[in-house]
Amino acid sequence: MKKKSGLFGLILMLIMAAIFPIDHAFGKDEGEIIVTSKVVNVREGAGLSFPIVKKLAKGESYPILKEDGDWIEIRMGIGKTGWVANWLVERTSDSDTNLVKKESGQGMISGSSVRVRTGPGTTFQTVGSLNKGTAVDIIEKNENWIKVKTTDLEGWVSSDYLKLPAASGDAAKKGSTKEKEATNHSVKTGVTLVDRLNVRSEPSRSSATLGKLNKNTSVTVYRIENEWAEIDFQGVRGWVAEPYIQISQDKGDSKINTAGATARVTATGLNVRKDASLNSKVIGSVNKDETYAVLQTKGKMTQIQLSGSKKGWVVSWYLEKENVEQTPKEERIEAKGNKITIIHDGTIFRSEPDGNSEIVKQVNEGETFSATGMEGDWYSIKLNNGKTAYVAGWIVTVEGNSEQIQRPGVEKYLKDKTIVIDPGHGGRDSGTVGVGGTLEKNLTIRTAELLRDKLQAAGAKVILTRSGNTYVPLPSRVGTSHIHNADAFISLHYDSTKDQITSGITTYYYHGYQRSLATTLANSLGSTMQVPNRGSRYGDFHVIRENKRVATLIELGYLSNPVEELTLSSNEYQEKITSAIYNGLARYFK
Repeated sequence: MKKKSGLFGLILMLIMAAIFPIDHAFGKDEGEIIVTSKVVNVREGAGLSFPIVKKLAKGESYPILKEDGDWIEIRMGIGKTGWVANWLVERTSDSDTNLVKKESGQGMISGSSVRVRTGPGTTFQTVGSLNKGTAVDIIEKNENWIKVKTTDLEGWVSSDYLKLPAASGDAAKKGSTKEKEATNHSVKTGVTLVDRLNVRSEPSRSSATLGKLNKNTSVTVYRIENEWAEIDFQGVRGWVAEPYIQISQDKGDSKINTAGATARVTATGLNVRKDASLNSKVIGSVNKDETYAVLQTKGKMTQIQLSGSKKGWVVSWYLEKENVEQTPKEERIEAKGNKITIIHDGTIFRSEPDGNSEIVKQVNEGETFSATGMEGDWYSIKLNNGKTAYVAGWIVTVEGNSEQIQRPGVEKYLKDKTIVIDPGHGGRDSGTVGVGGTLEKNLTIRTAELLRDKLQAAGAKVILTRSGNTYVPLPSRVGTSHIHNADAFISLHYDSTKDQITSGITTYYYHGYQRSLATTLANSLGSTMQVPNRGSRYGDFHVIRENKRVATLIELGYLSNPVEELTLSSNEYQEKITSAIYNGLARYFK
């Protein structure tokens, strides 16, 4: 009898193990998904080709078991699991690691006058420059570029000119102690009265700019010296012109008028913290386009009213404030006396603030001038001969309280376009293998991610058919194009042939309505890349043949050519090839 009961117990355990897989039963909680679309199909596997096992309604939530590329496995009940596409649901979790990284550390500018661009590439417009030693917040990174933010400036810089500050533990402790002592002696706070107020390293207009402060920012004031105020700026000491801040004798006296003010969240999964510090405990999160009442602002943090009596602090630069009480201000801050820095060789100075007026002088990158005023989007400058000249505001950088002028670039043609990028192969399908061992699947995802970053910076909606080293069937890749009504579908590949001398780039189309895109991209690639351009031609490939949207497949070079293989894997080639595709897409949509 004992033997029979023991055998029965063993059989029961095996059955339970089959119904409740061990990794599902005892695995770590991975958070939950909330259905954000009206109806979401649950599939048997991670892909559109798998059969539908259930339909979910908007607002339903389910625990996450694991992820595979763009698909999430969820638990729907005892022993029941299924897969949903991550672009149709919203993921929630108590863990910061499951949120979009918005505060990923700080860095320091290591080059002189490093250009800040609107996107990750030299094709993007320059919006300003940062001096050596400027501390920046790191927002996100890719292979060659890093997106950074200061109080006033946000954009992409080359990773070659940014470093993480290294300090010994003892030094850090000393600095911390010193700051605490200084803070304890401070008896004043202030509120900035203007936008784009320069914070400088010394009490002098000729000293380096650490950053800028926006209007109505609360600051701690340590002392006043010769019409300069020493303040706390992102954890370090800085100086601002004392006439541009309102100083109170007691911290409690300084309050920013936020009566009736509201703010719209501009980031997804923005952390809400207990106190006005990035190191404070996270008590929740808010989502993009949600609106909250603003209670007060302290430094770079804003306190908002959550549900009921609950309050919390969020980073101010991810809020778009509305209904804020305004004080009268000039249409444009006075430009006189601000330092103008030339950022291109051969920059033209003209006799009038007009692109058709007479050329009076040409200057080169790095030269500096003092602005005497501003007319429209042009700065006026007095030359050594006493004559006045004008330079367009969008081709220089400016230090001071004057605004940085911007002119829309090619990104305006890409804004709001839906572009599906298909990194060829993946997972068990390695694609071709180069002479030196380069796997095509690794190179295509690398190219896709760099291209995605450029397109997203231009305002395009970008979807990758796979993320990471995952296998996605060809019908699922085409399905992604159809589901999102792609304005363009770009499949990225690297070629191979028995002839190791063959090299170059080939762009393919299948349907007549796809030919224009392929031709435009081929022309852009041909004018940019040094490798041979094999042009655009007909190709019978599943992802373009079965695609009802405008689609192209590009073979970006030959891994079978040992010399070309080395070139294809280089950072320089990857940067150039993605810039060429980016520019080609902009020309196509123009």
